[in-house]
Amino acid sequence: MNPVLPQSSSPASARARALARRGAGVLAGAVLTSVVLSGCGTISTGGEPSLTAPAGVLESGLPRTQVWSGYGVGTSNYSEQAAVAESLINDFGSQVRILGSDTGMGRLTPLRVGQAQIARLSDEAFYAFEGKYEFLSEDWGPQDLRSVWTPPTTVTVGVRDGEGIETLQDLKGKKVPYFVGNPSSQEKIQGVLAYAGLSENDVTMVPAQYGTQPQMLKDGAIDMVFFGIESSAIIEVATTTPFTWLDFGDGPAAEDRFQERAPSVQMLPYTSSVGMGDAKELHGPTYSILMTTYAQYSTEEVYAMVKAFHEAYPSYENATSTTDLWNFETIDWMPVVIPHHDGLVQYLEEQGVWTPAMEERNQALIARGETLREGWESFKEDVPQEQWASEWEKWKAENAPLPPL
Repeated sequence: MNPVLPQSSSPASARARALARRGAGVLAGAVLTSVVLSGCGTISTGGEPSLTAPAGVLESGLPRTQVWSGYGVGTSNYSEQAAVAESLINDFGSQVRILGSDTGMGRLTPLRVGQAQIARLSDEAFYAFEGKYEFLSEDWGPQDLRSVWTPPTTVTVGVRDGEGIETLQDLKGKKVPYFVGNPSSQEKIQGVLAYAGLSENDVTMVPAQYGTQPQMLKDGAIDMVFFGIESSAIIEVATTTPFTWLDFGDGPAAEDRFQERAPSVQMLPYTSSVGMGDAKELHGPTYSILMTTYAQYSTEEVYAMVKAFHEAYPSYENATSTTDLWNFETIDWMPVVIPHHDGLVQYLEEQGVWTPAMEERNQALIARGETLREGWESFKEDVPQEQWASEWEKWKAENAPLPPL
């Protein structure tokens, strides 16, 4: 599948603190995009992608107009993108439009069909890169994606105080959320249990949606949440419900068990405005919510975008409670599950932070992607479709295993 990446113009979203007022306008853009996509019919798999920007580029090298797909209005990830987009407008004059969606497929499809140049993705970037879950289909298969910017987010386990849950092992016999239709989050729940030496048979799995967890915890419907450490919903619950984050500090063997289920996750230190108890620092599952594009996208424009993210940081650093995570100086630039784009690598080299180890892993991930895409073409012809889910996982393990960090 060759993506098409044209660029189109539209005003950027307003400042993060005004999102609630102006969200309707962005949502209208998302609805418009769905109408456009529904009228596209089948997506061509032939030919080379068109990367010429009709509106041209600015002196800075940034496209005059950009479209980003991202999370839905009201989420912290949407607020981050809106704040960064406004900085690119104010500081560089590059117009940015954000198309919000609550699903990974909804965020990636505009990128794939050329309605967006950048997609903000979680593990769906990894799933699309290697062909997994909803991307294991005739129309998709492994996608040649690249990361453009990799701000981290910590999503970890929190519990009500006084419930006898002081360690992850204490979750045995407790009510744990099961995320219906959300494989990214559900894999991480499996990782939490594996980290603690438990399985789904050791707990009571309770169907939940990610966003309903704080209220469910408050109501006693579940005994833990797997949630962002600075999400407004959990901060609100913590104002009325005694609440503590659990520490993931059991060492490399436990972390390896987690990563077997969720390879994008690392256990890193964090602090939070709630749930810290007496601890000055805790460790928890941390992974990147990636700004992502296809490998074919212009190296020059990605380079200019990365440079702008870095230089504009003072303008958006304090715009939301999480935009400080976009700090170039504190991001770990080691590629984890998908390779970095050439434009990002070029900028990291100029800044003196690109190491031989990073280059080695990036090349290994690029080679893995090539093997996956080449293998997929013969695999889907040779294997009955009803066996794809199980047999493709075996094929990947034998022919293109993810290189260890």
